[in-house]
Parts: sequence; C-alpha cells; structure tokens
Amino acid sequence: MRSRPFPLLAALLPLQAGADGFEGRWLITIDAPGVVPYEAQLDLERDGETWRAWVENGPAPVAIDGERIELRVDSRDRQGFRFERLLVGRLEDGGIAGTVTMLGLIETAAENGENGSAWRAVRMDGLPARDSSGYTLRDYEGAWAAIRGRDVRKYTMDLTPKGAGWVAAYDARMDEPQKRCVSPGLVAAVTWMFPFEVIVSERRNRLTLMYEAFNLYRRVFLEQDEMPEFYPESSMGYSRGRFEDGELVIETTLLSHNTRDFNGEPVSTDTRIEERYYLTEDGQRLNVVMTMHDPGNYERPPIRRRAWDRNDEAVIYPFECDPDSFFRQLFSEGLMQDYIDRSHMRP
Repeated sequence: MRSRPFPLLAALLPLQAGADGFEGRWLITIDAPGVVPYEAQLDLERDGETWRAWVENGPAPVAIDGERIELRVDSRDRQGFRFERLLVGRLEDGGIAGTVTMLGLIETAAENGENGSAWRAVRMDGLPARDSSGYTLRDYEGAWAAIRGRDVRKYTMDLTPKGAGWVAAYDARMDEPQKRCVSPGLVAAVTWMFPFEVIVSERRNRLTLMYEAFNLYRRVFLEQDEMPEFYPESSMGYSRGRFEDGELVIETTLLSHNTRDFNGEPVSTDTRIEERYYLTEDGQRLNVVMTMHDPGNYERPPIRRRAWDRNDEAVIYPFECDPDSFFRQLFSEGLMQDYIDRSHMRP
C-alpha cells in the first residue's frame, strides 16, 4: 500500500516529561543488510511544550514519551516510489538505539531486507573529526561506481510558501526534465546511481567531473576567487573548489532553474550548493555530503548523500536518450497544448 506524503510543516506533538535528553543534533545510522549504512542528520528541537523534528533538514513527525522515541521518515526508492521508515528507539548511554520498520513499498528491490534493521544516533557535536589530512587531489582522481546505501533519499523538505506553491503546481509527467532528455541538473548528476570520473589538471588548476547520467560534465576551478565575467547560468552551474585537510569542498552557483528530485522541489537561480567529498581510510571509497542553500524556496537547506567505490575498470558509457517518444505520446493523447501552456514550469 502506498503511503501518503507528509504535510509540508514539521509535526508538532506534546512534550513528555523526562525527554530532555533528546534535544539537539544527531547523526542517524541505519545498518541495513547488503548496503553501505544509511546516514542522516536528525534535529530535535523543543518549542515550548512541543517537539519538532527534521531529518536531512526536512520535517519528520516525531513522538517522544520519556526515553522512547518514534520517528517517521518519508523516503523514495530508486524508481521514485514513496515509502516510509518508522524508527523506534530509546535513549541509551547518551545515544539513541532501536529498530526500523518499513511502511509502504517494502517489497521493492531497493529496500528489500531493511525491515527490522538496527538504527542508532549519536550527537554530531561529539563526533571525532574526519582525518583526511594524508590525501591529495590525486587520490580523488579516477573512476567511481555508485553503491547502494548512505542516502536515505528523504523527499519532503521544509519549504517556504513560495517553494510549496511551486511543488503543488508541479506535474511530474509534464515537467520532469529527464523525460524529454533535458539535463536533470547538478543534484541528480551527483546523487543518482551512475558512475562518474574525476580528472585532475594541475597545469590548469582545475578538475573535470564526467558523469554517465545524461552525458553531463562540469569544471571545478580550484582556489579561484573570481568567476569569469558574463559566465552563463546552466544546469551544472559554475563550481569553485578548494582542498581542506584532505577533503575536497566544492561550491556551485550560477545554476539555472531546475528541480532537485522526482518530487519537483525547485532549484532556483539563487541557489548555492556545497559538496564536501571525503575518502575512507583506505582511499577506496568516496563519500559526499551535499547541502543546497536556496532560502527563497526552503526554510532549511536540503541535504543529500552519496557513496562510490573506486573502480578503475568502470567505463563511462554514452547516455542515449530519445525525446521523440515523450512528444509522440503527448501528441497522440492530445496533450501538446497543455504541455506548451506549462512552459513556465520547465527549465
């Protein structure tokens, strides 16, 4: 049975006595079988006599009773179908631990086996700093193959009235850019399950990132404070990078209007996206935390994650896409004028 989407506002529930230990920022980890552990930021805030919860900066209904917590996290599988994770746990030794119950499309291949998995949460201000100081840019070079896990794929974010209005008007059948072979944008390129390759050009002081998805690529200009004059907006934007203690940090602006996911949540031309890439200790797994700052559309910046394994044998294949099939169907169903009338909803 398909679950209903959550409301656009954070859930409000009565404050229970003895629950003060939950307040703060946590890092959730879900140990599902056969995948890299899922991770997500959890914020629990008390507002008078109520609790508010956000997961990856999107609202999440929460109920707290003494040392017990129930948290619902709306998610989607790799095909875009929606479901929920019910996380039930208790405070234990300064952390939270419990089990996951899948609600909705638990039979899909992407989430099969996750039901009953363990989850835990630790305070983010107590996490040890990642030590990536031994890495150089050359360690990021090469081909990377996406692996299952890491990102919980939460799709409902904390929208402003402007953003909520856009989502309410969005029609995925008509408006999704990938259906007509148009670039789905930077968020999709980074977080979808496609391989990509990093090429380091020390002479030009830049990186080239080549994505299999839609044959997308981007230049990342290193240690460059000023962007070229009259640089145009685009679906991949203008990216400037820097190397901080072994981590690759990329900030992207000059993005053209697009959407961040299947739900149609907008990416405006005022958006700034920060990506923080880091390697595991053996240098064979690459991780990223992507934060999208778009205050006109989001009260809190949406967060996405992805992980890849180094794969020197991976081939970045040409991505073939035929837009004629999309337009032929619209024409055969008499919907071409409806499509034209919705041009303001498409990049």
